[in-house]
Amino acid sequence: GIASGKTLDLTGAIVTGIGSALTDPGTAAAIPVTRSASVAITQNGAETNTLAIPTFRGQTMSLFVDTDTSGARVITSAARINQAGNTIITMTEVGDFIKLEAISIAGALRWQVVANDGCVLS
Repeated sequence: GIASGKTLDLTGAIVTGIGSALTDPGTAAAIPVTRSASVAITQNGAETNTLAIPTFRGQTMSLFVDTDTSGARVITSAARINQAGNTIITMTEVGDFIKLEAISIAGALRWQVVANDGCVLS
């Protein structure tokens, strides 16, 4: 069997930390995409992050603003995150939330917006 808190990816490899909390990497850093995760963001001023393409189909990433002193967190994805072709997520208020899931398009992994509450996409 598979231990609690672990799952298999599509290749049959065990993936640890599914759905676990991920520490906010802070401004000017990449958000790790090695596992599914939830990231509580603390923003203070004009901040940025990058988000690489997902690592396995079905992977999820939830991002939300937990603490907002001022400004916005702008997250730029390496590839489109929705049908409109948007790659930028702008979060400005406590409670802004977006959930992404990894899908494949023509065989290439891409994030797809599953839910969005308050984030501006561009």
